[in-house]
Amino acid sequence: MAEMEENTVFEINDFTIVTDMEHFGAAFEGIIQKYEFSGRRPSLPDDVKYRMVVTDTNVVSIAENKLRIDYLQPMPISLDEAAKLAEKTSEVEKDETEDVHLAPFTVAEEIANIKNGFESTDSFVLKFGVRECIVVTPNDSSCTFTDENQVNTVMGNIRAILHASRCEVPVFCYIKDESLDLIAGYASDGNSTYKFSSVVLRNINPRHCTMSDLLSLFREHLGARISAFDEEIRISTRFTHVVPLKQNPYLRNHTVDSFGLLATGPSLTLPFDTLEVAATWRLFREDSFTEHHDHSDFNINFSTHWSVKMKSTQNSLLGVFDEILGVYREGTRKMIRSDVTPAVLLGKHYTQKDMPNVFQKLTVNSASEVKIGKHVEPESEGTSGPMPPSLMRAWVDFIFNEHTEYDELAHELNLLNATSMSGTQWSEEDLVNNVKLDTLFNYKDTNSTNSFLAPYKCAKRGTTTWRLAVALANARIFMKETPRAEPQLWVEFLLRLRKKYETMETVERVNNGIDHLQCGFSQKMQMLQMCIDARHKRHKIFDSAHKANPDEFFDANDTFNADTTLEPNNEGRYRLAGMNLIGNSSEPMYIPVTQDACPLTDEMIDARNEHLFSLGDEERVNLQMELVKSDMQSFKAANPGAVFADFLRWHSPKDYDEKTETISERMLIPNNVWVRSWEAAQPIPVSNQARIFNDTKIAEEILELFNNATLDEVREWMKPTVFAATLERLNEIEKSYGISEEKQKQRVKIAKILANATLNDSIAEYIDIAKYCSQVEMIYIMKVHLMHLFQNAKEKMFPPYPSDAEIQNAIKQLVTIAVHNLWEESHENEPEFIVKAMDPIGRALAVMGKLDGLTEQQLINAHRKEYIFIWNYKRPSTTTLPMTQRMYSDLRADKHSLYFATGSDCNFSNASYL
Repeated sequence: MAEMEENTVFEINDFTIVTDMEHFGAAFEGIIQKYEFSGRRPSLPDDVKYRMVVTDTNVVSIAENKLRIDYLQPMPISLDEAAKLAEKTSEVEKDETEDVHLAPFTVAEEIANIKNGFESTDSFVLKFGVRECIVVTPNDSSCTFTDENQVNTVMGNIRAILHASRCEVPVFCYIKDESLDLIAGYASDGNSTYKFSSVVLRNINPRHCTMSDLLSLFREHLGARISAFDEEIRISTRFTHVVPLKQNPYLRNHTVDSFGLLATGPSLTLPFDTLEVAATWRLFREDSFTEHHDHSDFNINFSTHWSVKMKSTQNSLLGVFDEILGVYREGTRKMIRSDVTPAVLLGKHYTQKDMPNVFQKLTVNSASEVKIGKHVEPESEGTSGPMPPSLMRAWVDFIFNEHTEYDELAHELNLLNATSMSGTQWSEEDLVNNVKLDTLFNYKDTNSTNSFLAPYKCAKRGTTTWRLAVALANARIFMKETPRAEPQLWVEFLLRLRKKYETMETVERVNNGIDHLQCGFSQKMQMLQMCIDARHKRHKIFDSAHKANPDEFFDANDTFNADTTLEPNNEGRYRLAGMNLIGNSSEPMYIPVTQDACPLTDEMIDARNEHLFSLGDEERVNLQMELVKSDMQSFKAANPGAVFADFLRWHSPKDYDEKTETISERMLIPNNVWVRSWEAAQPIPVSNQARIFNDTKIAEEILELFNNATLDEVREWMKPTVFAATLERLNEIEKSYGISEEKQKQRVKIAKILANATLNDSIAEYIDIAKYCSQVEMIYIMKVHLMHLFQNAKEKMFPPYPSDAEIQNAIKQLVTIAVHNLWEESHENEPEFIVKAMDPIGRALAVMGKLDGLTEQQLINAHRKEYIFIWNYKRPSTTTLPMTQRMYSDLRADKHSLYFATGSDCNFSNASYL
C-alpha cells in the first residue's frame, strides 16, 4: 500500500476561465491599489486655486478594446497657492488629531460647495463639481466601446471594485468619443452614492432654453414631489454675449516720414472685431429672477461681474512683418514668381531699347525708355506701371537721399492717399479714427540713435542700401494690390544707379574703404562708389597732366590733390620728397604718382585666397608683390638713376638707417624677392601701367550682376538689412507704450541671435526671429487697437472716466488672453479679465460693444447660456437624509448639454448602472 502511494501520480486540471471583464477588473483594482485610494479623501481648502492635471495614465484591455485610464488630480496653479495649500494641510492635520470625529464624504462636500462653479475652468469641476477623479476613455478610434450596454457592464464592474476597495474617488467613463461628451460616472463611500450622467441634445427642444424650463426638467429628473417644490434651489448663471465691434476701416496714410520707416501695423484687418462678455450672476434663489420665452430679468449691466475678452472672426491674424519677412519662409505662397529677374516678371509690360554693346545694356539716357503697361505718351523720366512715374521718380530720389525737403514725394504721396480712398464712403468719424490709428501705428522715436542693439552684419542706417531694403520691403505692403511694384522699384533703382555711375555722382556712403562689418550687397554698393571715386580721380589727373595725350590715364593715391599741377615732362612726379638721391646727391628725390590697391569685398577676398592657394610659391609671391612692383616702376620713372636704397627710404623707411646709411638685414638676404623685383622693374610711369584697380571692369561686373539678379536673389541680398530694420523698428515702437527691463533684456538677446544669423546666414535662426517679430508686432497691434478703442469710448461715455492706469491694466489683461489663445499651450488654463459692470472700465467696455442697447430678445437668446442648479433633496424616499443634487446646463446654438450629479443615501446590490 505504501509502495502504491509512493508511485501514484495525481493529475489536477484547473479549468477556471478568466473572462475579459474579470481581467479588466483585476487590472483596474491594481491601479486603485497603486494610488492607495482606500478610505476618506482629504477635503481641499476653498481659498486655494487649483487646476486639474493628469498625473498618471494607464492603458487596460477588454478583449481587443483598449481603454485609457487617467488620474486627474488638483494641483495649485502657482507656487504661492502651493505654499498656501501646505499651510492649510498642516492646520487640517492638527485639527484631525484634536477631533476624532468621522470626516465627511468628500465628493458630497464638493458637489454641495457653491464655489465649485463658474470660478473654475476645469471641465469636471464645472460639469459635476468634483476636483479629483479617474476618467476612462477609449484609447483610440478603433475601440468599439461605443454603446450604453458596454458602459453598463464596465461601470457595474467598476462599482463593485470601488465598494470592495473602499475607494471614494469618483470614476467617469466616456461613451464613444470624448468630443461627444456623453459621460457616465459613479462614486460612493459605502453609505451614500452619487451617479453622474450627461445628456447632449443636437435637435434643440424649445422647452430647454430658459431657466424656468430647466428648473422643471431638473425636478423631473430627480422625480421630485409637488410638496418639495417650495424647497430652495440655489442657482448661478452665466450668459455669454458676443457683440460686434465697430470695425473702422484702416488705410495707411502715407507720409514722407512713414515712407522712410519700415511699415508696421495690421496686414489686412484690425485684430479685434468682436467683444465677448460672459456676465455671471452668483447664488440666487429661483424666485429672485425670472426668465421665460418672452421675458428675462438678467440685465447684463446688473450682473455680479463680467469676464471679458476680445476676439477676431478672422481665421488668422497677420501683421505687416508677416508679409515683409514671410517671403523668407519656405513653403510660403508668393503673390508673384521670384525665381526670375524683375524685368522678366514685368513681362510684356517691360521693354528696353537695343544697346550697341554689352556694357550699355543697363545704360539709358532716361528711365522713360522703360515701358510698363498700357500708357499714353510717357513722362520725360520714370516708368509707367503699377506705380505712377512721378511717384517712382520721387521714391528713388528718396532712396538716394538726393533732396532734403522731398516736396515732390510729399505731393505724390498725397495723391496716392487720395487715390486709395476713392471709391470708399468714408464718414467724418471714420476719417478721424483712421488718422488716430495711423498716428499710433507710425510712431517714430525722434531720439533714436544710429547704434544697433547688436553688431548685425548688415547695412548701416542712413546708407543707400538701408533705405533701399526698407523701400523694397514697403513696396510689398504699400502696393499689395499691384505685386509688380517691388520688381518695378528695383528696375527703376538700377536705371538711376547706372545714370549716377555714368555721371560720377555719389551712390553710397563710404568711410575709409570697404566696411567688412556690413552685408555683401552693401559692400558691393561701397565698391561701386569707390569705382566712381577712382574714375573721378583719374579724370582729374587726366585733365591736369595729360592734356597732350587724352588717350592715356593713370591712377593716383588718396593723398593726391586735385589742385596740384603736373607738367607732362615730369613722368608721373607728384611732388618733391625733401631729400636727394643717394646715387646722385645733386638730384632731388620725387614722390611718384602711384596706383591705389584694389579694394576687396568679402566675396573678392575669398576668391583671391582661393586663387592664391591654387598657385605655386613663386607665382603666389609675385601676385602678392603686384602693388610693390608698380610702385617700383613709378619710382624709377620719377627718379632716373635711383638705387634700391632710395626706394626703401621712400617706400619702407624702417628698412634703411639714415644715420649709418645701411639697409636692413632682411633686405640684404641674397636673392630676396624685393631685390629681384627692383632689378626687374622698368621705369614706367603710372599712366602707362596696367591698372591694378580696374574700376571700370569691376563696376560693370557689379552692375551686370544687379541687372541679371532674380527677385529671390535681390530679396536674399536685402535679408540681413530687412531683418535688422524689423528688429530695430520693434524696439522703437515699443517705446511708445513702455517696455519692461525684462523685455528689453529679451530684445537684446534676440538681437544677438540675429547678429549671429547675419554673420553665418543661419536659416533656422532667421525663421525663429521672423516668428518672434511677427508675434511681438501682433501684440503691439493689439495694444494700439485697444488703446484706440478705449480713447473713443472715453469720448462717448459720461464721467467718471477710467484712469490711464486702469486702461493700461485692462489692455494688458485683454492682450494676455488673446496671446494665450493664439500661441500658448492649450492645456494651460485661459487667463480671465474680471470686471464689474458699473465700474469705469466696465462702462467703457459697454460703450465699445453697445451693451446698453441689447434688446430683451438678445438677452434671452445669448450666444451661450450656462446654469448651475444645486438642491438639497431627499431621495429615493422621504425618510432618507437630504443630499445635494446638482445639474449644470450648457446651452449653445448648435447643442444643449445637461450634466447631472444625483445623490442617494442608499446602496443597492444590483450591478445595473444606467
